[in-house]
Amino acid sequence: MRANDHRFGLAAEAYVFGYPLVSTVRLIDRYATAGIGYAPEAGYNTFCHQRDLPGPRSLYVSVDADLLTSIALVDLSPGPMVLHVPGCGDRPFSVACTDVWRDNFAYLSGETDVSYLLVPPGWSGRTPPDLRRVEAPTRLIALMARIGLDDPQESPAVYRLQDGLRLEPLDPDARRAEGPPERSKSVCDDLRFWEELRIWLRAFPPAPTEAEYARHFASLGIFEDPSPYVDPDPSLAWSLRGGLRAGRDGVEQVAQAGRALRDGWSTTPHALDFNLDFLGPGTRDEPAWRVADREQARLARAMAARAPIGMTHGYQATCATCLVDVDGRRLTGAHRYTMELSPPPQVAAWSLTMYDAPDYYLVDNPQSRYWLGSRSPGLRPGRDGSVRILLQCEPPAEDDERANWLPAAPGDFRPTLRLDHPTEETLAAFTPPPILRVG
Repeated sequence: MRANDHRFGLAAEAYVFGYPLVSTVRLIDRYATAGIGYAPEAGYNTFCHQRDLPGPRSLYVSVDADLLTSIALVDLSPGPMVLHVPGCGDRPFSVACTDVWRDNFAYLSGETDVSYLLVPPGWSGRTPPDLRRVEAPTRLIALMARIGLDDPQESPAVYRLQDGLRLEPLDPDARRAEGPPERSKSVCDDLRFWEELRIWLRAFPPAPTEAEYARHFASLGIFEDPSPYVDPDPSLAWSLRGGLRAGRDGVEQVAQAGRALRDGWSTTPHALDFNLDFLGPGTRDEPAWRVADREQARLARAMAARAPIGMTHGYQATCATCLVDVDGRRLTGAHRYTMELSPPPQVAAWSLTMYDAPDYYLVDNPQSRYWLGSRSPGLRPGRDGSVRILLQCEPPAEDDERANWLPAAPGDFRPTLRLDHPTEETLAAFTPPPILRVG
């Protein structure tokens, strides 16, 4: 049996289009109903808080060493939800709002106590005057709150702020959240993707322009009811299976080739610029932050969906990672290195976090120092304001150098530089300084 060449190509294209939706709904529902890894099930419409302090034994890799996170998986099918955000003063704080197409449609904050009304698509009710309205593009969304933690002794204060994050229905008598509709259990596993795309495309439609584009895939059966995948036409099934593999391989190839290196650093500040249609509070509806070509935007969306939920636009925070020194040699604890921020970037805050490689856990060390940055107490700048950071496994010989020492792993390691709320000038001109081997 040969695949229909036309439908094979359509299936590969449809995979790129539909992968963000299918993978994100799977992830949200798994987290809500079964848990992920060691994390227990979170449920819907309630916050689940990271209470364990960041360290080498954290449950997840690539954790932010200077932040605690809280996540809520929100189902707006019963109606609008009220989100209460505690006043955080000058402590770093933000809530990223992400829909099931991976659009970050809002960034919420609150120096003082504030409450928002999260509104599902099509809701036309009246917004109470004491609430700030936020329109969600889909009825299933994820909220990722990040709160700055400069010192473990501050954790009780951060815990109180986490507890101040609350969700409650606008209508006290609203029915319980139901989560995403289930797929047919009669569909075989190798056609599961297409069945979920068929079901969830109807439950969580994209923007009108993208919905019109999706009609292009009608011959694949994604708009049919009942499901054409329970007893599929053999030629269609062959095309769908092969097209899925081709689409998946294509996304992976682009992802592997997509990061340009400069002095060993890789960064993707424009990874979320595919959001062209839903730009709410805290987002920037500007040409510099939009991919002009929708075909390229769909591919960028699929690549972003390979990562866990929680990425942000570059104007919120941008990260750069490095595995090699300026001469292209892998970073390893067998050597000593320096990195000089001269001057430090113009941002709300910057931090350099140390991870081991290839696992990307925070590096264990007697000082429990996992990051250095502009909020680090005792950091010593030079007379000209520059900051010279020492990256090495063993403590520096000179006591006065230890303030700027970031302990490295004994083996390979990967530092990550994060810039919070960079200025336009910083985004345009700043590049991370090269890492020099000095011993």
